Order: sequence, then structure tokens, then C-alpha cells
Amino acid sequence: MKTLFYPIFLYILVSCSQVKPLYSDKPEESKSKVPEKITQEENNEEEAHKIESIAKGNDSLKTSEPKEIKTLTFQNTAKVKKYCNKIDKYFKKYNWGKSNCKDYSWHHVRSSYYGNPIIWYVYGDENAEIKNKTLIFCGVHGDEITPVKFCFDILEDLKNHPEVLKDNLVVIAPLVAPDSFMKKKPTRTNARGVDVNRNFPTKDFSAKAIKLWKSRYGGNKRRFPGKKAMSEQETLFQVNIIKRYNPNKIISVHAPLTLIDYDGPTVGLYGESAHSLLNEMSEKAGKYKVNNYPFFTGSLGNWAGNERGIPTYTLELPNSDWTKTNKFFNMFQKAIHQAIVHDMNVTPVTKKEKISDTEEPEKKSDLSNEKVL
Repeated sequence: MKTLFYPIFLYILVSCSQVKPLYSDKPEESKSKVPEKITQEENNEEEAHKIESIAKGNDSLKTSEPKEIKTLTFQNTAKVKKYCNKIDKYFKKYNWGKSNCKDYSWHHVRSSYYGNPIIWYVYGDENAEIKNKTLIFCGVHGDEITPVKFCFDILEDLKNHPEVLKDNLVVIAPLVAPDSFMKKKPTRTNARGVDVNRNFPTKDFSAKAIKLWKSRYGGNKRRFPGKKAMSEQETLFQVNIIKRYNPNKIISVHAPLTLIDYDGPTVGLYGESAHSLLNEMSEKAGKYKVNNYPFFTGSLGNWAGNERGIPTYTLELPNSDWTKTNKFFNMFQKAIHQAIVHDMNVTPVTKKEKISDTEEPEKKSDLSNEKVL
């Protein structure tokens, strides 16, 4: 009996081993535990993955690759980290939520009179030959509160819109004059009592700056241009960063005049394209008012736009009401996107084509209409 049982048992065993198992449509769940929370890094990677897939029109997320944005990353210095903690306190003061300051790799070379780092961040590959470069300044006047949050909003927004960045370079300085912003009562002038938007080394500074300050403003302390051009750290910072990156366009965000002003070439070279961008930004912001104000001594618009031929746009937010910062950013988000992607499509002004030191700068109109920037 035993001699018959074993051959039969072996036959059944071998036959069963050749039968393929049947699986249900639902795959078996992994026995390993899935973490309840996805890390921010994983979430950002997944989001970038989705954006790239949609851009390529590919329904399969498995085969698409996330868009790579070549941005320099490095550890912030202890001084910058401490400064970010300070910025967080002001965000809390104005009920702005988190600044996320520590999430960015900040460049820092120069500090303010009170020792606050004047920082900037760069989206894009600084080592690549990039033609379309945008420079954005905020917080030039400390009592203009809303522009500071506006620049931090741009930083966060561009994280979520890599399609805007593409191969462009975007340089953002969110708080040019930290001392005046961080005072108990913010002021227009910096810690040394100088209006840093009247301290640029324009050709007429030595001859006119102090005279105009006394005759036109009666020596008003809020308008003091400084005894010498470029005497302030905040002015040196702006001049050096413009020379360092040689941007195709500059956007300086202020408040509260409710307008966009353009300073720069009017004909040839950047002229036509620059005016086109001015109108595009206005349209994207619901036909926001465009106004043509005169140049004035020691201003960024005069030095960079008029004398250097760099299209310079002053975006004046409606007011300095810090409770409306989200509203203002939503209003201008598309305009900022348009400014970044807009390529002037011209050859940058060469040294030979720039206005000579002996040539008088172009005058827009009578200075009696001078704007308060």
C-alpha cells in the first residue's frame, strides 16, 4: 500500500507546483507601514512632477521627469539665519503668516548701518549665459510696508510656477532698507536719515541734489538725499547688484501711488519692447494706471533707466495697508509673471552706446510734477 501512495503523492505535488496562482484586480497591500505625513521635499517633488507632465501633455506621470530649475543652493550663514528669525517676528507682527525666510539660500555681502544683512535670492543658473534677466527690489522705503510682503510672495509664487522661470534669471531683494522697516515706527529714510532713492550717483547729483532738497522741499528730513551720492549701504547694494547681474529690466515695488511708471529708453534698442511690457503689465493688472513722471536727481529711475538705458519700472501698490497684502499680490501676480517671461529681444546696450559722461540726461517733463517715491 505504501509503495502505491508515495508515487501518487509525488505526482500530485509536482502537478500543483505548475499551476499559476490567480490574482485579483486589486494588488496586495504592502505590509510596510506608510507614513501618515508626506515630507515637504517629497510633496514639492511630486508637484513639480505633475507640472512637467501637464506641460508635456502626458497623462502618465510615471514616464515624465520634473522640470529642473538650476538654482544655486547653499547653507545660510549664522548671521543670515538670525536675520531670518527677525523677519519672522515682523511677519507675526503684521499677521502675514510664515515668511519661510530660512527656506532660501540667501546671498549676503553688505549689511545696513544697524548690521542687518541686505539679502537677495536668485532663481536660475547664475553661471549660465542667460539673456533674459529680471531684477526686483522691494522695501526701499521702510514706511511702505506692503512691498516687503509682496516680494516674499513672489519668492513663494515662483516655487509653484516653474513654467514662468523657464531659462530666465530672476533676482529678488525683498528688503533693501531693513533698518527703516524694522523701526518701532517705520520711516522713509534709512538709519542715517537718508532717502536711499535719492542717493544714486546721477550726473547731476553734485550740482543739484542738496539745492533741490532745500528749494523744493524746504529741507524736509524725509527727502534728504545725503551729502554725497552713494554714501549709503542700501544705495551701494543696489548699484552693485545691478552691475553684477546686468539685468534686462528692473522692477522696484513701492506704495501708495496706485500706478506703474517707466524710466528708460523711449526709442530704438529696448525702447519699443520696454513700452510694450509697460502696457502688458497694466493689462494683466486690470488696466492699472500708467503714469509718466519726470526723472529726478539721485533716483534709481534716473541712474539705471535714464543714464544706463536699463528699462526700469516703478510699481506703486495702492497703499501701505499691511492687511491687504494678499489682495495686492493677487492683483499683480500675472503682471509679474508677464514681466519675467517678457524678453526684450534686443542686444543689450554696450558701453559705447551708453550715454557719455558729458552728455546731459534726457528730461521727461517739468520737475513740478515730481512723484513721491
